[in-house]
Amino acid sequence: MIENNKCSNAKSFKISALTASIALVAGAFAAPASAGPTFESDSGWKAGFNGHIPIFAVLGSYDDPTDEDSFTITTGFNPATLQTNLYAPTQNGLEVSGHFQMNADIAPGDANASFRSRVSEIAVAGDFGTVNIGKGFGIFGVPAIGDNGSGLGVGLIGGPDQVAATAGRIGNGYFYANFTPRVMYTSNNLGGLQFKVGVFSPSKVDGVADAEYTTPRIEGNVVYSADMFSVWSSAFTQDVDSKTGTFDDYTMSGIDFGGSVSLGDLNVRGNYSMTSGTGNGVFAARLDPNEEDASQWYVETTYRINRTTLGASYGEGEDDINSSANDTDLTMIFARYAATDALTLMAEYTTLGTEGGQGEYDAFIVGSQLTF
Repeated sequence: MIENNKCSNAKSFKISALTASIALVAGAFAAPASAGPTFESDSGWKAGFNGHIPIFAVLGSYDDPTDEDSFTITTGFNPATLQTNLYAPTQNGLEVSGHFQMNADIAPGDANASFRSRVSEIAVAGDFGTVNIGKGFGIFGVPAIGDNGSGLGVGLIGGPDQVAATAGRIGNGYFYANFTPRVMYTSNNLGGLQFKVGVFSPSKVDGVADAEYTTPRIEGNVVYSADMFSVWSSAFTQDVDSKTGTFDDYTMSGIDFGGSVSLGDLNVRGNYSMTSGTGNGVFAARLDPNEEDASQWYVETTYRINRTTLGASYGEGEDDINSSANDTDLTMIFARYAATDALTLMAEYTTLGTEGGQGEYDAFIVGSQLTF
């Protein structure tokens, strides 16, 4: 029988490397840490859950082509999330666990709400490191996505009718890793150095029936962390072939470099990425047999004053689609206040600039997040 542990025992509940990484990329970058409710059975099984509920009020002024002002209440870069973690008793030196995540966007009406699962996988850990099998977060672009601004905020907005999760700094700072079925290996910490490598189900080009994918996508990264800084690099490659020869076979690829430095309460981080054969947003956004280039970068500074974090960031994206530059830039100014260990209050100003002015906007945002 599973029994509820007391609060003192909850602190001893072991969160695996997988769960910690999921919490990081799921948006708890600047939120107070919370272990969440935990349970343990007489036979040694452990279970727990954690997550967050973010809600934002967005007042935006959108230029061409909409030329309108809009107010909406929505999730931010991250949807509302419930993460469930199950841990089997350790046997033969193996720590086996299962992780399942459910996510929900906020829409004006239950019929329009989006409810889905982004994580469903098994983790096997031992002296060799950790192997993750199933659907989970990617490798390329991580930990660039750990910026404080969009990680616990809104970032890029899809327009005045935005009702689902927003885009953070996708295409205006980093290339989104996404949640994909994969088999991934994570090394143990080797004196501050850690690496990941994985084989992934290929991303399919939008609306192209003639494309085929006979080999997996390969991703990897390496991170070195010390007391005051962290540096990283990641890469990916994926082939796209034509079944009937209507387009030339080509390869999607990308590489990025980034780092973070902390001096007391001051933190500065940045990232630069380059991709070829795909857009500057997510994998397989378009058919690109010419393997044209895209790039994204951002720089962010935050400063913590007691329970308040102040920050500003700027980033750009450039995509050479159709042989002409498609440039965007996103500026974010934000504040976070930890009202309690579980509740964070937030304010944000975001402005998007584009080549030619189409799609530009300014938005004022206030919100809150419960982290458990």
